[in-house]
Amino acid sequence: MLGQLGYPGAGWGWKYDNVDVPAATPGTSVAIGISDAEGSWVQVASSANIAQDVYLFTLNFSNYNLSGYNLNCCLDVGVDPAGGSSYTEVIQNIICGMAGAPPRENAATFVFPLFIKAGSSVAVRGSSSYTVAANARVQMTFYGRPRRPDLVRAGQYAEGVGSITNNVGVSFTPGNGAEGSWASLGSTTRPCWWWQIGVGISNSAVAAQYTHVDLAVGDGSSYDIIIENYGIYHYGTAEITSRFYPHRGLIEGNWEVPAGGTLYVRGRCSTSPGTTYNARAIGIGG
Repeated sequence: MLGQLGYPGAGWGWKYDNVDVPAATPGTSVAIGISDAEGSWVQVASSANIAQDVYLFTLNFSNYNLSGYNLNCCLDVGVDPAGGSSYTEVIQNIICGMAGAPPRENAATFVFPLFIKAGSSVAVRGSSSYTVAANARVQMTFYGRPRRPDLVRAGQYAEGVGSITNNVGVSFTPGNGAEGSWASLGSTTRPCWWWQIGVGISNSAVAAQYTHVDLAVGDGSSYDIIIENYGIYHYGTAEITSRFYPHRGLIEGNWEVPAGGTLYVRGRCSTSPGTTYNARAIGIGG
């Protein structure tokens, strides 16, 4: 599985990231749009930075939480193949709100094996239901020039599964100590082979609790789990949603889903679940 993503044996010969200096506020500052409006595109990597074809990139979203407030947030990734500032969305509505400052498990971390050609520029933008201007931090690392390109699979498109309303995904109710019921996110329109999941808690006063979330493909009666026990811890009054097993989403997402395949999500909490858990999946295909 990892070999298909180009980790062991691929031997990346080139890398660029926008984290130059160790800091509590790493990466690029991004002004998040308020009142459910999109913010402006903010460049993360210039055409000069993307000096090689990109086969895979990671994204880390942090420093976007406020005690006592519900900071729902969705992030888009845009690319201009000409290297300018006319960006086209390549990934839309990644659920990533209530993300704390580093260490990384307090942030929302994703990996996307999506091809970006050399000389492109890359930007991000975000939207939130919060009504006061606030900035987040985005860190991205891009990988290319694999020593073994035969071990690397890079997608040509991304597809989101799960509706978004006011920066909130599809609602589901985790169980209290036991697995909750599966909730359908929706179906794919194109085949996808790599998956990431974004999970939010749309609530400004959630009790501290641990939650495990599963992502699966199924038919409503049987399910194949793609990502299992994706860990979330909510810090109560700090309103930080920590992803404390981030590697689950970074490693377990390799699963072939045909066009028309239906994605499901479920969860279980350590205590009585807080209200309005919600999720959206992002698939990579081509």
